[in-house]
Amino acid sequence: MNDPRLVSYVSLTDVQVVLRRIPEDFRTRLRDVFLSNRSFGVRRLGSVPSRGRRDITLFSVLPPRVSLGGYLAKRSDAAEFGAPRTGQWPPWAVRRFLLYDTLLHELGHLQLVRPSGRGWNRKFASDTLAQEFATSWRRELYSTSFNHPDPVHNSPTDDELGMLQLWERLDKPQRLKLVHVVLAGPHQMMPDLSMFEPLDPSCGKFMSSVLGVDSADLNYQALGER
Repeated sequence: MNDPRLVSYVSLTDVQVVLRRIPEDFRTRLRDVFLSNRSFGVRRLGSVPSRGRRDITLFSVLPPRVSLGGYLAKRSDAAEFGAPRTGQWPPWAVRRFLLYDTLLHELGHLQLVRPSGRGWNRKFASDTLAQEFATSWRRELYSTSFNHPDPVHNSPTDDELGMLQLWERLDKPQRLKLVHVVLAGPHQMMPDLSMFEPLDPSCGKFMSSVLGVDSADLNYQALGER
């Protein structure tokens, strides 16, 4: 990533966590996943090669101010990813969408649905089937709690959805700062969040998880509790 105007939302380690949760039968064709910054202004989030259908490219290096509402499938809601209905998405919601919608959608394109079909596009899952694959598996994975410290690997909690009220009242510089703080995690200790005060205990609890800080180390007085 050479463009300072862009930030990296997910890592290959994040990708592997998701893929390991999918049964091996659905991963047999997958050879490799590549992360790229060539989203061309968030005009694409993922792709697979037309021929071969072996690799996935995830365009996960994006601007710090971004909304993915335009990518939502029918009968999907921004709240399912921890995002507001309109406006800029918080970084954890962008991460959840890239991992549990875009990545799974591209994995769906690797599924052989018509072995005798003429041409690669006939043999493998179309956009519609790939999105059905992504939505079905996301909801299956989120139906039970997954033991992982990063909250994006589970559905949004009440604490996380409560953070949307804080997110909505932040101005542009505060949001930019929060994006960089979150994406710099995990942190060894709680970074200075004083510019986001007041931050109540439920928001503090969520921030501890998204930043990778042990909640036992939280000092709510420092986080703005009155």
